[in-house]
Amino acid sequence: MLLVSLSLSLLTSCGGSGGGGSSSSTTSTTPVATVQPNSFAVTVDGGPSVLTSAGDLAANTLYATITVCTPGSTTACRTIDHVQVDTGSVGLRLIASTISGATPTAVIEPNSGRPLLECVQFADGYSWGSVGTMDVTLGSRKISSLPIHVIGDPAAGTAPSTCVSGPAENTVSDFGANGVIGIGNFIQDCGPACAASAIAGTYYTCPTSAGGSTCSATVVALARQVPNPVTLLTADNNGVVIQLPAVASPGVTTISGTVLFGVATQSDNVVTGSARVLTLDSQGTFTAAIAGASYTGSFIDSGSNAYFFASNIQTCADASYFYCPVTSSNAATSVPETVIATGSNGVSATFTFNVDNADQIFASNNTVFPGLAGPSGSLLNGTAGVVDVGLPFFYGRTVAVLIENSSALGVTGPAVAF
Repeated sequence: MLLVSLSLSLLTSCGGSGGGGSSSSTTSTTPVATVQPNSFAVTVDGGPSVLTSAGDLAANTLYATITVCTPGSTTACRTIDHVQVDTGSVGLRLIASTISGATPTAVIEPNSGRPLLECVQFADGYSWGSVGTMDVTLGSRKISSLPIHVIGDPAAGTAPSTCVSGPAENTVSDFGANGVIGIGNFIQDCGPACAASAIAGTYYTCPTSAGGSTCSATVVALARQVPNPVTLLTADNNGVVIQLPAVASPGVTTISGTVLFGVATQSDNVVTGSARVLTLDSQGTFTAAIAGASYTGSFIDSGSNAYFFASNIQTCADASYFYCPVTSSNAATSVPETVIATGSNGVSATFTFNVDNADQIFASNNTVFPGLAGPSGSLLNGTAGVVDVGLPFFYGRTVAVLIENSSALGVTGPAVAF
């Protein structure tokens, strides 16, 4: 059974992952990626043990292993595997149960003197918890006192009604990962908007530990917001480059890859050759044309586990959030699609992919599916009129994510290059 997880893309002011159910298994022969000092290793596999032991498998989900410690301690630490790597959001968010043995230091909102709490609304649900600082190690790079979001922290109480959007995702089984590390195009998860005014569905303070209706949205200075961890590195901090091997349909059981810190800061993170560099708007989006229609607000997102776009391709009878194309004789088939992505700088890039029959490819023990796709209308929170270019796009490509206000590759971020 493939875990359903339609998206971990943030739908906040700065801003779809999937699965469905379904005999032969193909094992990837791709060697484990060599991890450089300015990088960390990533994998796509069936997910954390909480899922796999229950007979569930994650689909097209990119994971990393990180270490967190109580600030200042070298012994009160916890190594956490299967933290999802997401270019569609910003900030490190960990399920509270995964950090046992390491204690975050609460971030206090200075005007009220109360702990700062946070709500994050994803495309398929929401998460609620506290904000605290921890020492975090990614690969060989350590970030001291990094503000993180502790999802499902009992001390946060219940989420206020203005946070609730779809189902709660406060446990590993509901979240589909032990946490998520957002390494997208922005410096903070909300930025100047939350520093200027209180915005419902983002940061809160609560006068009691019960939470709920007693909580109020609050203004949060940039320094107290949950940041993009990459921006706090002492070097190679202008973005990331993600490298994953190519995968042929119907897919494989697992692959390994690398996330490199920095964009064009060292010899190994330069995007060269025929790569196109697209600058993005203030929301991190571009215009995508597909199947005769054009959609503003489109984005590339490693946290989405499929291509999501509007089409008349037949959806699966048992899982309408994925496409199941068939021939005239009702046999499973694949359908080619072409996307033209155009950035704010007018630069365009064309890429193609095949839409596989989800029922057919799920009839395996694979978890890496290059042709998984579904209708964008299946995403919640009003994202139907976009093209969500998910993790399958990254297979066989080198993709650079340049952070806002940083300059590289001849442009100033936010930008993507591939």
